[in-house]
Amino acid sequence: MVKIQKIVFTILALFVVSGVFAQTKKKSSSKKKPPITIQKPADAPAKVAEQVTTPEVVVPQTPTAVPMAEREQIIIPEQPITLSTQKNSNIGAAEKVIFDSLSVHPIDPSNILYRITNWRRMDLKEKINQPFFSKNTEITKFLMDGVRTGVLTAYTNDSVNTVLSLEGFAKNLQMEDTGSDGLSEEEKAAGFGTEVGGDDGWGNTKPSTTTPKGTKPATGAGADDGWGNTTTPAKTTAGTAAPAGTAPTGIAAVSTALEYFARDLTILEIKEDYIFDKQRSRAYNSIQVITIVIPAEKTVRGFNVPVASFRYKDLDQYFRSNPKCIWYNFKNTAQHKNMADAFDLRLFNARIIKQSNPSDSFLVDLYKGEKGGLRASEQLEYKLMEFEHNLWEY
Repeated sequence: MVKIQKIVFTILALFVVSGVFAQTKKKSSSKKKPPITIQKPADAPAKVAEQVTTPEVVVPQTPTAVPMAEREQIIIPEQPITLSTQKNSNIGAAEKVIFDSLSVHPIDPSNILYRITNWRRMDLKEKINQPFFSKNTEITKFLMDGVRTGVLTAYTNDSVNTVLSLEGFAKNLQMEDTGSDGLSEEEKAAGFGTEVGGDDGWGNTKPSTTTPKGTKPATGAGADDGWGNTTTPAKTTAGTAAPAGTAPTGIAAVSTALEYFARDLTILEIKEDYIFDKQRSRAYNSIQVITIVIPAEKTVRGFNVPVASFRYKDLDQYFRSNPKCIWYNFKNTAQHKNMADAFDLRLFNARIIKQSNPSDSFLVDLYKGEKGGLRASEQLEYKLMEFEHNLWEY
């Protein structure tokens, strides 16, 4: 028993000694550091200069998220820009043209996978196009009225760069003058209108001078008016005969130039962009310009003559602001549509007559004739349709 007690006391003494040693070591390590002294500047007042003791405060640091902009911030020194300040600088001209599109629904250039320009000819006499050309609501009538009232701006061609004046627009609508005697230059060169004397084939003697078409061959007292009556010369206010070919006194001269009616203008040319939008994965026909054309059978020259071009963006606003601009639905008169909606829904037929090419040539010129041009037009229609279809064929 005595041995066991000695062993127990020895173990207890060891525990006590080790505890005392640990406490003394902890006290020595936890001694405060000397205080931090902050010395005021020499020029400060003497009474302010004193030692300030601040106890050390340990704040646990936690990782904070640094914004990406601060971590990857790159400072670029400013450099003088000289080219962009020039007045005639062409920097970014191509991008400006693309962004200033004439389309009513523009597409961002970064989303355009494919673009090509087509010119189409719309014959308003076709049955499918007649709703645009119903009586008293002809689309050409609204275009002519819009220019004359100053609501629409007309341009000389489909580039829509040069504005056509009101006088120029009226001049383009005038019927071609074939001369005072009603004969064209080709007819005069062929010898028509130069015969003197002889029988005219109706038992009458030809006049010795050229007689204008539709006028009486002889003037003056006693001349036959063609109806068996004797004519009398026109009298002036002084009681003397008026000179032949002059208007009576007090009457202003009236222009004899005739203009085409709205129903005479039966052709529209449509310039549009075929665009494939990779963002929406579909193709769009974006109308850019519409041009009024006088048909060949209405002109002396024998070919189509353009009158004026209009930006489709302007026409869209004009049609929507005028409730009379209707696409006449002859199948259901309760469901007429606005012309702008009819164009958006492609409720018309217009065949391709030209596609953008280096020589700016029409299909009839590239394929040597109307038959070849018509065949090429149908092939282009199918080619555009198959282009969109084959993009999704795997």
